[in-house]
Amino acid sequence: MNPPASAPQPQRLLIRNIGHLVTMDPQRRVLRDAWLLAENGRVHSLGTGPAPRLRGVTSLDAHGGIATPGMVNTHHHMFQNLARAFTPIASLPLLPWLAGHIPLWKNFTPDDLFLATQVACAELMLSGCTLTSDHHYIFPRHGAHDILDAGFNAAASLGIRYVGCRGSVNLPSDIMPDWSCQDLDVILADCQRLHDRFHDPSPDSRAQIAFAPCTVFGCSGEHYKESARLARHLKVRLHTHCGETIPENKDAVKHLGCRPFPYMARLGWEGDDVWLAHGIHFNNSEVARLTRTRTGIAHCPVSNMRLGSGICRVNDLRSGGSPVSLGVDGSASNDSGHLLNEARTALLLTRVLHGAEAMTPEQALEMATLDGARNLGRSADLGSLESGKCADVAIFPEQDLFSSGAHNPVHALVLCHARQVDSLVVHGQVRVENGQISGLDLPRLLSRHRKTARRFHDGLIK
Repeated sequence: MNPPASAPQPQRLLIRNIGHLVTMDPQRRVLRDAWLLAENGRVHSLGTGPAPRLRGVTSLDAHGGIATPGMVNTHHHMFQNLARAFTPIASLPLLPWLAGHIPLWKNFTPDDLFLATQVACAELMLSGCTLTSDHHYIFPRHGAHDILDAGFNAAASLGIRYVGCRGSVNLPSDIMPDWSCQDLDVILADCQRLHDRFHDPSPDSRAQIAFAPCTVFGCSGEHYKESARLARHLKVRLHTHCGETIPENKDAVKHLGCRPFPYMARLGWEGDDVWLAHGIHFNNSEVARLTRTRTGIAHCPVSNMRLGSGICRVNDLRSGGSPVSLGVDGSASNDSGHLLNEARTALLLTRVLHGAEAMTPEQALEMATLDGARNLGRSADLGSLESGKCADVAIFPEQDLFSSGAHNPVHALVLCHARQVDSLVVHGQVRVENGQISGLDLPRLLSRHRKTARRFHDGLIK
């Protein structure tokens, strides 16, 4: 008779020597001289004073640093990091900027997306991000029908949580040529395929899908309506661009008969399973409708400034009940992907609009954590460090050259020049330690990335 199998031992991680533990719990507690114990990927317990002495645990020394919940990036176009600071479009507003860079991607391949996604995820992880979305809408007709698979695989190789937003365009235009468009039945079939292959709806999920038609000018009304129908049947989330520029709003009135958000709302694009990228130019009635329906916004402050698009009405939306999260946006319209820097810029830009008391550092961190988790449908398990939630933790040095002498280190995390993490933990597993991403040869990756970027640049400029 075989002896009974022993129960598997829990995987435990003890993070000790935390100078400031920013919990983002309902009381917004910041614990001094703290520790956190994770078990099987979840927060088991946390406290202050000497860390418990335990056997069979992996120990991570925070070196007196600042620990926050893993941050959440809710809007990105990762492929665009192959066109950062691209001179021909470096000083153009959104629509001419888009028209200028779309030709770069005609021969884009899954291998190119894998490389760009790895670089984007590495950049985000070192800035404190543990969950990211990627809105990918480039699907060249030759050999790239399953291109978004490469994004999922690249993110998985680094251990970051990933929401692949299956972008799409079905109407050719002056900006989006024929080769970048797909028939609606092809788009919906691929949405179903990606859902069946990658979407994990369970708590602790590392990979999920969202359906993401690109814009009202690249997608038909039927496209928006059928995408919403399929998404709700499959219980996945919806994402698109909306209200980014004044010219877009004017063109929508001219060609569609109304502004973009009311048009989308009639097609089912409102509610707490929808989050909209940018959301800058909403009028008062639209803000009221967004807040009433709890439709979310991905605020991309650096990109909005870079393209001269405008300033999102963050406080009006948040005070009304809409979650407003952060997005680094495409790496070519930012031109970087540092999520902590987005929190800092969101605070500063809101103060430009409303005054110095308009946003606190704590509120900026809420946008980077709690609101991000809410917009991606993960508020039950991510966004704060509480017993039972996922052990996703970003640990920043308490001070660096640019924050030396700060009176309040947590405030300095947002108010001072954005820094990189010392350590990053995703689901109780150390993915970054001493500033190095586990298992990644970053210099080699960047060398390949630079060569690939030159191939795209030279192909268009020559």
